[in-house]
Amino acid sequence: MDLDHRTDETNRRVFMTIGSGVTGAAVARHIATITAARPELAAWDWIQDVRDSSGEVDNGDIETVARAFGRTGPCWTVFVSHDPNLRLWCRVMDGMFDGRLHLTAATPEAAIRALEGVRSDAGLVVA
Repeated sequence: MDLDHRTDETNRRVFMTIGSGVTGAAVARHIATITAARPELAAWDWIQDVRDSSGEVDNGDIETVARAFGRTGPCWTVFVSHDPNLRLWCRVMDGMFDGRLHLTAATPEAAIRALEGVRSDAGLVVA
């Protein structure tokens, strides 16, 4: 399976790469497993690189992730994608998560800048 994650302990971020053929259900299970093992990760910012993903995601998969994260925040998930419509799905996901907002960016570097920007605008700094 082409699904991997790493953590940035200093900045409290999780970076996830989701490759082709990985289903939304597999991603949801992976997130649920790692947040069960390390519950503090649910309150961290996440960057999910989905540029190579071809798997389908449905509302049930998103609900599984929302339950795994629980009540968190303020925190963000940034999807790295070239899909111009993903930002619309981000608005839908904002309503499904308690305390987590969703953004899109074209590159991982742009995702980091976006997180730094929203945290700065909100007056939040990673301690």
